[in-house]
Amino acid sequence: MSPLPHAFRLGLGAALVAASLASSSSAQETVTLQPKALRNWDLVLPAPAKREVAGGISVAHGGTFAALTEGDVLRADLDGDGVMEALVEGETGFLTLSAASASGAEYRYSVRLEHQPFQPWTWTTGGGMAGEIAGTPVLFLDQNLDGDYADFGADAMVIGKDHAASFLSRVVSVNGSLYSIELSADGSNLSYAPYTGPSGTLDLLSSFQSKAKLDAAIVVSADASYSFSLARARDGLLVPAGEYRLYSGRLALGESSAAISAGSSKAILVSAGQRAEPVWGGPVRAEFAVQRSGESVAFAPWDIWFYGSLGEEYANFLPLGESPLFTVKERATGESLIYARFPGNC
Repeated sequence: MSPLPHAFRLGLGAALVAASLASSSSAQETVTLQPKALRNWDLVLPAPAKREVAGGISVAHGGTFAALTEGDVLRADLDGDGVMEALVEGETGFLTLSAASASGAEYRYSVRLEHQPFQPWTWTTGGGMAGEIAGTPVLFLDQNLDGDYADFGADAMVIGKDHAASFLSRVVSVNGSLYSIELSADGSNLSYAPYTGPSGTLDLLSSFQSKAKLDAAIVVSADASYSFSLARARDGLLVPAGEYRLYSGRLALGESSAAISAGSSKAILVSAGQRAEPVWGGPVRAEFAVQRSGESVAFAPWDIWFYGSLGEEYANFLPLGESPLFTVKERATGESLIYARFPGNC
């Protein structure tokens, strides 16, 4: 067969490029998101924030909604017209604020209100923007309370029926597939397309040691571009390859719970095509501050810090059964000075 004429080869190449671009474009999906109020709040946020109500609640894309306190009562404007239609009494409240956005569409933003004794009223997120990725429900939350939803690594998101939110991530894991996402600042539109970079599996459950239930576990990539919730991923979760660290989490046992934070946790490397199963949780070690006076040594439950085997830190930690045995040693000689337990759980 004779070679193709040069001009024809150029034309064929251009056609192939055009076909490739068309294929890439068709792979991208755009979804319109809708406001969703969460009056019965049960989400765990990785970095919840709150702000004082002061003279009003100001959010991007919606403007400032006036508010006024009268003793223990809060009055608030619900639609930005300056008239304070809402009256909130007690220690908590919930409002959905609405106004016309810059595009003329209705903008709705829900907030939860709190009033502790002798403290000013505060507000925090009470809802988000909801839609679907590949048929799975997703919810985006303005975690940092600036009114924008597209602050990657600062805002939050929930995939499916999970009640633990991760940070807003540039790549999401949905039903065994990865998607790159883009989100409009006002949260009205979402675009997603298949992620084509290297990936591996991260499993935080197989080598986790605890008698309590892992209720939440959030990891963040080294550059904060990716974040995932893994407490419900029993078979592990497909994630972009790279280095991750445990950011936050929660243990639950009956009515008790313990908060998990990064502490001095080690990095978790997820290699392309590989499975990472870091060992973490128990056994837990404790570090505590002591006060020494002569031959007496004193320390208290609130001067103790608990760390798991990965270096993660636990707060509000209540071990089952009797208190752990604490040993105070002389640093220079290693001599044990005292053994002690707290009465009951510590």
